[in-house]
This record gives sequence, C-alpha cells and structure tokens, in this order.
Amino acid sequence: MSGWRTLLFNGGLGLAALIGQVLDQMSVIDWTAVLPPDWVPVVLFAVGVANVALRHVTTGPAGWRRAAADPAA
Repeated sequence: MSGWRTLLFNGGLGLAALIGQVLDQMSVIDWTAVLPPDWVPVVLFAVGVANVALRHVTTGPAGWRRAAADPAA
C-alpha cells in the first residue's frame, strides 16, 4: 500500500470538515445535529488512530515521491 491512501483519507476528512463548516456558516446545516459536542473528542481520537493504522500499513512515501526518485515509473 502506498502513501496515497493516507493522503486521500486525510484530504477527504479535511474536505468534509471544510464543506461542513461552510454549510454551517451559511445556515444550511446545524453542525451540532450532525456531531454532538460531547462526541468531538471521540471522533478526533478515532481519526488519529485511523491515521496511525494507515501509516503502519503504508509501505512508503506518497506516489509522487517515488515517481520523482524513479522517473521510469
């Protein structure tokens, strides 16, 4: 598994948080209805554990670093 999955996981979470925050500011959704405030620490912990797990199963850097090191790839 390459580093792309870790990058995609974190990018997806970041994008979801950004979209959620923008929709909350526009009063389209109520962020606290999606994620109650007392659940925030649990979710942050779970995301951290998922990142550690992804990093442990990732065999190397993200794909662009490998491609830069080996132009034939």
